[in-house]
Amino acid sequence: MIILLAAGLLAGCCCHKDEPVQRHEIAMKTGVSGMLRRATTIDSTAALRGYDLKIDAYYHDTETKFLDGKKLHYDLDHDPSPAWVFWDGSAQEHYYWPAEGSKIGEVIASTLDFVGACPFSTPAYITPGTYNHTTGTSFSCDMSGYMTNTAQASMQEYLIAVLDSQTLQTQIDAGGALPMQFKHPFALVKFVIAAESGTHVSVDSIAIAGLHTAGTCTYDGSTMTWSSLSGSDALKIVPDDALQVGTLHTQTVAMMVIPNNYGAKTLGVRASWDDWSVVEDQTITADVNFNWEAGYSYTYNLTVTPYALKVDISKFTEQW
Repeated sequence: MIILLAAGLLAGCCCHKDEPVQRHEIAMKTGVSGMLRRATTIDSTAALRGYDLKIDAYYHDTETKFLDGKKLHYDLDHDPSPAWVFWDGSAQEHYYWPAEGSKIGEVIASTLDFVGACPFSTPAYITPGTYNHTTGTSFSCDMSGYMTNTAQASMQEYLIAVLDSQTLQTQIDAGGALPMQFKHPFALVKFVIAAESGTHVSVDSIAIAGLHTAGTCTYDGSTMTWSSLSGSDALKIVPDDALQVGTLHTQTVAMMVIPNNYGAKTLGVRASWDDWSVVEDQTITADVNFNWEAGYSYTYNLTVTPYALKVDISKFTEQW
């Protein structure tokens, strides 16, 4: 999904005596590639417009900044129509492309690499890393305090973007705005009680044991890589209302998790039955192969009986 940004990049971070009088603003169009008590996620272009974005720009193939943490804001009052603009907190700012062919030392300054982050104010569980022109942008996270649905209610998703090797000409060729696409570094998981469980069973909680709670994510504009994974805790979901077939409460909220191929992990479901006799708070487990990729949402259908737990994901994985 793409959001049109009428974004100007203000005045000259690099000036030369032979710079032409006519200056060209940098313009961008952004989007987010494609959740009750849950993390706040950004699932559409319209949702992205509710946030300010942080934009850095580097002279191509260097770590030297042209733009440093500039704020991109969706201005509903922009004339002639709402647009994304660079913003100083109360008014639009303007930034311009370096003069074509200009240099900083031996570096051609008119080709830029752009890096974006959303929201502008970094969430508490995120620590931004440094930009490397070869490997891209990076951040580390610590989700050790966010492994329950109650805790994730205060959690804001973090998005990143990289768009390198851009020039005024690529902006013109793209229709007048650079196509900067924001990506989901995390994965989402949620659980649905299957109709085969019957109307007499209610699921009170769900847990996956032994998941990582910290790691480092690196994104180069095409590949999202997670490394240095650490920590171990259970992801625990306690619905406000028990899951039960035939009611309005048949699925959990979606939970943010660190992407990883875990192989087999134990999934535990605490459930109760009220058919022939009342059985309360019985825990049933199953070993499930969990392989989560960045930017994907995983829905697990649970068939719950007093003797077994069946987990099906064959048709319920989709790009987020």
